[in-house]
Amino acid sequence: MHSAVSPASATRARAMSATLWAVAALSLGAAWVHFAYMDSHFREWWAYGAFFLAVGLGQALFAVLVLVRPQRWLLLTGIAGNSAIIGMYVVSRTEGPPLGPHARVLEPAGAVDLATTGAEVVLVGLLVTLLGGATRRLAVNALLAFGVVLWVLRLTDHLA
Repeated sequence: MHSAVSPASATRARAMSATLWAVAALSLGAAWVHFAYMDSHFREWWAYGAFFLAVGLGQALFAVLVLVRPQRWLLLTGIAGNSAIIGMYVVSRTEGPPLGPHARVLEPAGAVDLATTGAEVVLVGLLVTLLGGATRRLAVNALLAFGVVLWVLRLTDHLA
């Protein structure tokens, strides 16, 4: 007995594969930017450079893993990790880095870092689409709560 794959299943599989490749490309692009700016951050303070190194390594490794083993825990890790990176970007541009010699000194927003953060936002959105029903709802609710917290912090003057 021969079991044929339905056209709908084949279409879903192609869409998932295309989404995974897009996620990997976005993650690798963001990693490349973090590596490219790592040296200048090391010159400012070792921990700033170490942060860029860790983020770059994490995003590069994630790009490979998501293509090899796109499991739910990995997708959730990608959502959480990139959301944290986005959050740090927002804080560093509105309050300044929380630690180090430039603590509380606002970082300027440039074209490259805005584009990279935009790619990370798209990356998080694509990862959410790859999750199943209940997990997707949980992830969306967590992201909405993250957004509400940022707005509350802003409205209470904890973020400039």
